[in-house]
Order: sequence, then structure tokens, then C-alpha cells
Amino acid sequence: MDPHILKAIAKAWSWRRKLGSGQASTNLDLAHAEDVSDRYIGRMIKLAYLAPAVLEKLLLQRCPLAVSLKDLTAIADLPWA
Repeated sequence: MDPHILKAIAKAWSWRRKLGSGQASTNLDLAHAEDVSDRYIGRMIKLAYLAPAVLEKLLLQRCPLAVSLKDLTAIADLPWA
């Protein structure tokens, strides 16, 4: 398993929690705090919304991916079914 993908998912969940708790109000707030662009936040935060089945395969079963991090952020927009 690519450690970059695991770190990206963890970061996305952290950002999601910050937005949910009110620690940050917008992606722009997160971007300023992380010293990245708000577009990057918008693209990467999608990883916090991956289907539970995908997360289970990645995080619990540690199945190797046949896709890149870029591909994973793109499929995060797809319906869970």
C-alpha cells in the first residue's frame, strides 16, 4: 500500500472533521492553515467521502491499489453503489 495514499486519506478526514466541528469554515480557511491552495483542498477532501467498501479494502485489508492518488480522487465523486 502506498503510504502517500494513506496519508492523503488521513489528511482528508482531518479536514472533514475541522469543517464539521467549526474549526474551519471553508476550504479557503483550511488552505491558509495548511499553506496549500483551496483547489488542492477541494480535490483532496473528496477522499474523506470514499465509499465504506473502498475504505475497508484500503485501510483494513491493505489491498494494493491499481490506481493513482489522482484516479482515487476522481472516483471519490462516483456513487457508492
